[in-house]
Parts: sequence; C-alpha cells; structure tokens
Amino acid sequence: MRENNLLSCVRHRRFTEEQYAARKLIQQNIPENLLGRDFSASKPGKKYVCNITYLQGIGITKYLATVEDLNNGEIVAWKIGFHPDKQLCMDCIEMLAQTRNVGGAIIHSDEGSTYLSLDYRFLLYEKGMIQSCSLRGQCWDNAPMESFNGVRKTECLYNRFGKTAVKNHRIPINLVEEAVGSFIDFYNTERPKERLGGLSPVQFRMSRENV
Repeated sequence: MRENNLLSCVRHRRFTEEQYAARKLIQQNIPENLLGRDFSASKPGKKYVCNITYLQGIGITKYLATVEDLNNGEIVAWKIGFHPDKQLCMDCIEMLAQTRNVGGAIIHSDEGSTYLSLDYRFLLYEKGMIQSCSLRGQCWDNAPMESFNGVRKTECLYNRFGKTAVKNHRIPINLVEEAVGSFIDFYNTERPKERLGGLSPVQFRMSRENV
C-alpha cells in the first residue's frame, strides 16, 4: 500500500487489546455514590467533592478544576488548564495530598471520563482515597460544587466585569484567571458562610483546631 500510495479506509485501533479490556472493566465497575447527597462532614479531610468547569475569555476557553472539603466548604485544591483532562484533575489531587492527610477520605465527582480514567483512579488508590461518583445526569448529587461555581460566576465574574461581558466572552482570559484566583482566596479566608456561624471556611477550621 505504501508503494502505491494507498490508504486503508479501516480505522486503526487506538488502544491495545489489554487497554480495551481495562477500559471495559472500568465502565463495568463505576464507583458507587457513597455520599448519597449527604454533604455533611463532622471533621475536615473526611469528604471531598470535585468538579471541572469552563472559563471563557476573548477567543479562548480554559478549564478550572476544584476540590472542596465538605466540612467547611473550603476550596482546598484548584488548578486552571487548557484541557478538561485527567492530568488537570490528577494535579489537583497531588496538590491536595501535599497539604492534607488524604488516606481514607472520600473523593466525590461526576461520572465524566476524566474521573473514570485509569490513571486518575490509580492515583486515588495510591493515595488511599475512596472514590465516589454521582449518578449520570444527576447534578444534585454534587450540589456543593454546583453551588460554589454559581457563587463564583456571580460574585467573582459578573460583579467584577458585568454579566453581559462575561457571557459574550469579552474579557481577556488572563483577567478572568486572575479574578478567579483572588476570589478563591477571598472565598476561603474572608467570605462569611451562614452555616458556619458567619465565619469564613478558614476561620471556621482554625476555630475548631484551637478548641
């Protein structure tokens, strides 16, 4: 075929037989929803939720991955990248593991291919974390992350740049990233939460550490 400059109309297989078998096994063994919409946690570092959402600027879309501690609602790890892929999520887990003892903790997400990838699931196994997944199409199964992203859009982007400008992607992406970074710091350290008695997530955590 090379000698005659011919191309086959049959698509090449993307993976080896072993890789296809592993991917099939993953799909057959999707983690249970261990939270069951119980978003309470009596201690820090016991239950985490995570998610990926998009950040849109002029002519470009980037992606924000976040991890939230359900004990106090603190965003304990986050990263912005060009692709909503497994590496973005794995980087967040590595960041989390650098500051917290994650062994035995539940980490909850949706059933996106990123969170079901072999590399991501192996990393959780190596860290001693227990994976939990929302049921497909049930956004309420990960309500705390949906809530944070709603607050981030409103208080961080719409209030700062205007809803119309944000919706129409008129803001340079570097300004969007800077705004998100500063907002997460504000959200963790200063923004009061009613369920925490008017304390910010960090203030609440530190108050419990001093008891």
